[in-house]
Amino acid sequence: EDYLTWVQANCKPLTANRARQTVARFAAFLGPTKRLNEVTPWHLEQWKKARKEAGKAPGTINTELTTLKGVFSKAKAWGKLHEHPGTSVKLLQNPRQKIRFLSEDEEASLLAVCSPALRRVVQIALLTGFRRQELASLRPEDVDEKNGTVSVAACYAKNGESRTLPVGPRLKAVLHEAVTASGSAATVLVNEHGRSWHLDTLSGQFRAACQVAGIGSLGPHVLRHTFASRLVMAGIDLSTVRDLMGHKDIAMTLRYAHLSPQHKRNAMETLEARLSAPSPVIIHNTPLDTFPQEAGKHEVA
Repeated sequence: EDYLTWVQANCKPLTANRARQTVARFAAFLGPTKRLNEVTPWHLEQWKKARKEAGKAPGTINTELTTLKGVFSKAKAWGKLHEHPGTSVKLLQNPRQKIRFLSEDEEASLLAVCSPALRRVVQIALLTGFRRQELASLRPEDVDEKNGTVSVAACYAKNGESRTLPVGPRLKAVLHEAVTASGSAATVLVNEHGRSWHLDTLSGQFRAACQVAGIGSLGPHVLRHTFASRLVMAGIDLSTVRDLMGHKDIAMTLRYAHLSPQHKRNAMETLEARLSAPSPVIIHNTPLDTFPQEAGKHEVA
């Protein structure tokens, strides 16, 4: 409780919410009788194993483990714990995998099976690249219809910095529909019951819709990948993509500096077409030995 109070006072709402959920899950995993000073490295290793068996991605498990290590670090610093049980517990290897993004056909299949509430989330995500938390926390005051912009508040942004995107006609229409449907709710995007989305519920419904659409078991982050990939494939420079995505480090944006196989094929076909066209360059084919030879060599003084 002391740690959660500290996080609430010193960290972003997103971080505080994640810490609260992680601590609650870990406490349930340990059971009601386990005390903080009874936790050992073995318990943390078993936690890693259980979360992996539950199908959680290495990145998710590492984020949760980092949060738990933070709990023990603070407990030790505050004199509530003599030994840190997480010191010897290593994070999982998290190799970077190929980025998955939706084709236009997949997008159409997905939208066709979404409920109206989920469809609005998907459409706005595809047109803004907002993260799941940024979508769920979007407030009516973040939508400026007069100036044609939509913003992410700093307190809900992953990097702690606000950003504002211009709104085109298609996005404007979806945002207007969402604001109207939200009624008196605190957020623009609401579920089928008119309440703000819970992150796990949003992910669960999205994953189920993807499965029904026949495009695999995908999480909402694929929508952000799709936004960025389409920008890059449209020829938008990486600096602009970085700003729109809200990346602090350009290295994050470079993950999207790729092309789909079809774009690569088109590029190679374009290159071959240019090479197979008649060359305008005139090449002199006269053998060198037909040119007049020098009458003599210059003498060196």
